[in-house]
Amino acid sequence: MKKGKISIFRYLWYLILGFLILGYIIVPFFHTFMQALETDSGYGLDVFREFFQNPNQRKVIGNTVLLGAASVLTCGTIGIMLAMYMTFLAGKWKKFVHILLLSPMMIPGVITVISFIQLYGESGILTKGIQYLLHLEQIPFQFQGFGAIVFVVTYTQYVYFYLNVYVAMKYVDNSSIEAARSMGASWFQIFKDVIWPVIIPAVLSSVIVTFASGISSFSAPNLIGGSFKVLSTQIVKSKANNHMEMASVQVVVLFLISMIVMLTIQYYSKRYGNYASDRSTAIAPLKGTHSLLSFISRIIIFIQILLILLPIITIVYLSFVPTSSIMQDIFPHTFTLENYLMIFQKTRVLKPLINSLKMSAIAVIAGLVITVPSSYMIVKYKSKFHAFLKVLLMLPWTMPASVVAINLINAFSQKSIFAFGNALIGGFYIVPIAYTINSIPLLLNSNEVAIMGLNKNLEEASKSLGANMAHTFFRIIMPNIAPGIIAGGVLVLIRTLGEYTMSALLYGVFNRPISISMVTAMQEYKMGLSLAYGVIVILICYTALGIIFKLDKKRFF
Repeated sequence: MKKGKISIFRYLWYLILGFLILGYIIVPFFHTFMQALETDSGYGLDVFREFFQNPNQRKVIGNTVLLGAASVLTCGTIGIMLAMYMTFLAGKWKKFVHILLLSPMMIPGVITVISFIQLYGESGILTKGIQYLLHLEQIPFQFQGFGAIVFVVTYTQYVYFYLNVYVAMKYVDNSSIEAARSMGASWFQIFKDVIWPVIIPAVLSSVIVTFASGISSFSAPNLIGGSFKVLSTQIVKSKANNHMEMASVQVVVLFLISMIVMLTIQYYSKRYGNYASDRSTAIAPLKGTHSLLSFISRIIIFIQILLILLPIITIVYLSFVPTSSIMQDIFPHTFTLENYLMIFQKTRVLKPLINSLKMSAIAVIAGLVITVPSSYMIVKYKSKFHAFLKVLLMLPWTMPASVVAINLINAFSQKSIFAFGNALIGGFYIVPIAYTINSIPLLLNSNEVAIMGLNKNLEEASKSLGANMAHTFFRIIMPNIAPGIIAGGVLVLIRTLGEYTMSALLYGVFNRPISISMVTAMQEYKMGLSLAYGVIVILICYTALGIIFKLDKKRFF
C-alpha cells in the first residue's frame, strides 16, 4: 500500500511539473517562435529576412557575440588568477579578502552601473577629479561604449570563474604539485599539467554562465552603451515600439546563440574525464614567494579590491548628498538625510522596494516548491526519464532574461489555460513568475548539491524503523539539507531583488520594482534618491550574504 501511495504522489508531481514546464517554458517559447513567423498574409520567413538583410541588425548580432566572448575572456582571466592567488598566496586576511571578492555577486547590476556612472561618467567624481588635478580642458576619458560595457560586465561576472575555480582547487592533488616542484617544473608547467586538467570542468561551466550573462546584459548596454547596440537592448526597443514580430525574431536569434555556445561547450567538456583526487591535506599557501607571477597577482588583487570598494563607497557617500550638490560639485560636501526620509515617509516612493521584496520572496518560495521535490527525485531515482526532466528544468539556463520576458509576453498577453483563464500581462504576478523561471536552474543545482551531501544511512535508518516516505522526507531529509537549500534561496533573493532586464519588459502599474525606480530617478535627475535606493538594496544583499556564509560554508569557503 505504501508503494502505491508513493507512486501516486510521484506521478501526481510529474503531472504538476509537466503542466508548469509546458505552460511557462515550452509553450511560451513556441508562441514567440510563431510570432516571429507571423506576416500580414499568414506565416512565413519575411521578418527573419528583414532582420538578416539589415546590415545594422547583422552588426548587432556581431556586437552581441563579441560582448559575450570578451566577457568570457576578461572574466576568465581575472577570475582564474584570483582563484590561484587565494589558493597559493593569500595570508592571514584570506577570509576577509574572499568575502570582498564575492561582493559583486551580491550587488545588482543596475546599482553597479549607476555607481560607475557616478565615478567614471562625464560628470563622475574620478573623471572630474583627474581633469581638475591635471588642469585638462576636457575630461580625460569617455566611459561609454564597448569598453565601458566590458568593464562593468567583468566587474560583476568574474565571480563565476573565481568561485567555481576556487572550489575546484580543493580537489587538486597537493602531492602532485610538490612532486612537480621538486623535479624543477615551472609554475606554468604545474598549472598546465597538474592544475588545469582538474579545474577545466569548472572553467567550462563558468564559460557557459558568463557568456549567457554577457550576451543578455541589459543594464550596462542600455545606460552606457552609446552607439554600441546589442540584441538585449534592441529587443526592449522593438517591444516599446510594439513591433513584437521583430522582437520575437531577435529573441529567437539570441536564444540560438546561447544554445549553440552551451551545446558546443558541453560537447567539448565530455572529452575531459574526472581528474579530481581525494587528498588528505589542503594546499598550503606559499611563503616567501617573490616571483614575477606572485608580484603581478598581488597587484591584480589590490586593484580588484579597490575596484570593488570604490563603487560601494561612492554609492553610500552620495546617498547622503542633495541632488543639487551632486550635479554641481566635484566633491560634494553638503550632507542630508532627505533622500532616505523621502523613501520611508512617502508611500509612493517606498512602494517599489516593497514590491521587489514581495516579488523576490514569491520567486524564492515558488522556486523551492518546484525544485526541492524535483531535485530529490532526480538524485534518488536515476533514469533516462529523470535525466530528461532535469534537461527541461535547466532550459531557462539557455534563455537570457530578455528571452524569458518576451516568451511570457507572447504567451500571456491573452487569456491562457496555463493561467487558469487569465491574462497575466499587466498584472502583479507576471514579474515574480519570470523571476521564478530564471531562478529554477540555480535552485535545482543548489538543491542537488545539498541532497548529494546527505548521509544515505539516515534515510535508510528511518525507513527501517517503519517511517513512511512523507515522514522520512520532512522529518529526516529536509532538516539535514535545509542549510544548503536556504542558502540557494537567499542567493536567488539577492539576484532577483535588483533584477532589471525582465523587469523593464514586464513591469506595470501594480508591480513597479526598485530597479526601474532607480533608473527612472536617475533619468529625472533625482540622483540622491536613486543612490539611497541602492544603499538599501546593498544592505539587504550583504545581510543575505552573511546568511549564505553561515549556512553553506562548504561551498563558499
